[in-house]
Amino acid sequence: MKLTLLVIALLPVLLYLGFWQLSRYEQKLQLVQTYESRQRLKPVMLTQVRQYDDPLYLPIVVNGHYDVERYFLLDNQVYQQQAGYDLFMPFQTDNGQWLLINRGWLPAGDRNTLPNIDTDSRHLTLKGVVYKPLGDAFLLGEDVWNDDWPKRIQSIDLAKMSQTINETTPDFFMVLEGGEMGSKQVRPLTMNMTSEKHRGYAFQWFAMALVLLTLYGYQMIRAGKKKNKNNDV
Repeated sequence: MKLTLLVIALLPVLLYLGFWQLSRYEQKLQLVQTYESRQRLKPVMLTQVRQYDDPLYLPIVVNGHYDVERYFLLDNQVYQQQAGYDLFMPFQTDNGQWLLINRGWLPAGDRNTLPNIDTDSRHLTLKGVVYKPLGDAFLLGEDVWNDDWPKRIQSIDLAKMSQTINETTPDFFMVLEGGEMGSKQVRPLTMNMTSEKHRGYAFQWFAMALVLLTLYGYQMIRAGKKKNKNNDV
């Protein structure tokens, strides 16, 4: 009886986790295909991005200037085993639109002192790729932002960042290409986990479900034989 209850409790969980990993596999596979296909496109203007239902990984080009007085430092970003920040800066285009630009990674240095950023205030033409968070960041506590600039932040909250600079920005940001004016260490846009790993995890969950059913079947057969043997006696 206890074994049956255990199987009833565990089997649906194992199957759910297996199918969930399969769905994640399909999502990641689609993202990889989108990324690879859009690498071959020519950059479009920011005004043309709205033509795409999902502009993720779309190459774009913008003309305008940085807001040199205000920027965000996304904390706890690790590159080559070194802790640092991702630098986000507001950028105003020639037609008055605002966009947040990820200029890349820089080392943290002294935690008590935020890095001083040199920014070209001239008119610039910049190329990059459209990106946005693919999920909510895991935080141990509330992400409280100070009143001064720059702001050290723990997660990307585009709506809050837009409100903080008192300007309307899209629900995405631009990752600056390496070698562009003012770019820092631009990290490759890689997936947190490849699609094949999700398929491997799905196989593991389904295998565990199969093992559980096999053990349960073996115990049932064994219990049945024991009962028949007792009846014969």
